[in-house]
Amino acid sequence: MLIIIACVVVLVVLFYVEENWRGKHAWETYKRQREAKGDSFEWSSVVPPPVPDDQNFAAIPLFAELFPKPPTHPRLEAAHLPDCTNALGNWRVGRTEDLSVWRACFTNTDLLAALSKYGPVLSEITEASRRSYCRFPLRYEDNDKMLLPHLSHLRHLTGAYRLRALVELSNGRTDAAFDDVQTCLRLAGTIKHEPLIIPFLVRVALIDLGIQPIWEGLAAHCWDDNQLAALQASFENMDQFGSFDQAIHGERLLASHTVQWLQAHPEEAFEWSVFMQEESPSIRLRRWFGLPSACFYHSELSVDQFYTEMFLPTIDFGHQRISPKAVAAASASIPAILKNPYNALSGLFISPREGELRKLALSQSGVQEVAVACALERYRLGSSQLPDRLDSLVPQFLTRVPRDVIDGQLLRYRRTTVDQFVLYSIGWNEHDDGGQIAWKKDEPRKQDLEAGDWTWFSQPQPSASERK
Repeated sequence: MLIIIACVVVLVVLFYVEENWRGKHAWETYKRQREAKGDSFEWSSVVPPPVPDDQNFAAIPLFAELFPKPPTHPRLEAAHLPDCTNALGNWRVGRTEDLSVWRACFTNTDLLAALSKYGPVLSEITEASRRSYCRFPLRYEDNDKMLLPHLSHLRHLTGAYRLRALVELSNGRTDAAFDDVQTCLRLAGTIKHEPLIIPFLVRVALIDLGIQPIWEGLAAHCWDDNQLAALQASFENMDQFGSFDQAIHGERLLASHTVQWLQAHPEEAFEWSVFMQEESPSIRLRRWFGLPSACFYHSELSVDQFYTEMFLPTIDFGHQRISPKAVAAASASIPAILKNPYNALSGLFISPREGELRKLALSQSGVQEVAVACALERYRLGSSQLPDRLDSLVPQFLTRVPRDVIDGQLLRYRRTTVDQFVLYSIGWNEHDDGGQIAWKKDEPRKQDLEAGDWTWFSQPQPSASERK
């Protein structure tokens, strides 16, 4: 019996040694191959360098107090608007902001007076947003425990500027509204270089918020040619694909470094899984019984291969194209990866990213539509009517007509009257629905972004009750 036990122990030890060597060898070989192609597995390859405080938007006291850990009630809370969801407009469906609901939320019929209490904070933010750089002191070494307290405040600030711009437009104060819209766009730019998916998605949301007053101003023909040219230039220079590329490379590094941290700190793995709200049997097994190191190496390898060989090829960064079919195929490959027992930790880092890619495509389409809509309005101001084709905007108002991020064709455009039009992308279903958007069946106020077209309407559209 002792001999049998000894043999079993020796076999187990040999199994661990051999498997650990194989796993480490496979990962290091793969890593060397990637590095030979110019890739890097260090945070320094994607994290922007520090900048002087006097040129750094993030260094102002309002944001500096958030790091390393925000106080219970940071001063930026003073810029949070009241909850008034029913008032919100949505340019994607042609819905204007309901300022009467905002007046009820503020219990003040003079919204500019009601918003004046946010003035001191907004004035400080406006001035600081003109600084050349922004580098928030994020602790990338904390891996998935990294704190991002600035993101929610940037969203609240953008919401305040957005509302003030809409109120200013309604009061005929176009210049003030234009300045607030510009600040919205600068705030979105402050997190442009943060190489993670969450900041990218927040930036998408901030840009979307800033577009609402632009759309309402265009629908009401409020902007002059100089303002339109400036707005158009801002959106023509936006490359959401480039920002996403940087973010997804950061996510790969985050996954890789987190696996390494888990391997080096097995005693904290269970607490980490609770922090991540994961009920992972593999992590618990590692804590109590000890997974072979090979599982960590193989998981690190499978995660990086998923991003490099399956996920990233669904995106054509050079031509700014996304294939929804290729995205679905990449998602369908995930179960096979996770079935491999050596990839025990991969499930923590590999998941379908169709929603994120759809938001990338949607955001880039919106950016293109804003630029074209500004060019169309500039053409209308000079000719008293809209062109029959988008080609007529080139080269005086556009350098080129943008192409649909889904099928690579020119953005669809149709003039409906002398001064009204429909501009759209064919959307995620890859079908031209003639500019018709789709609605969620159970929520008639919400757009179904997986069906129908992604449309820019030149005029407000009927409400849900009016559609019935």
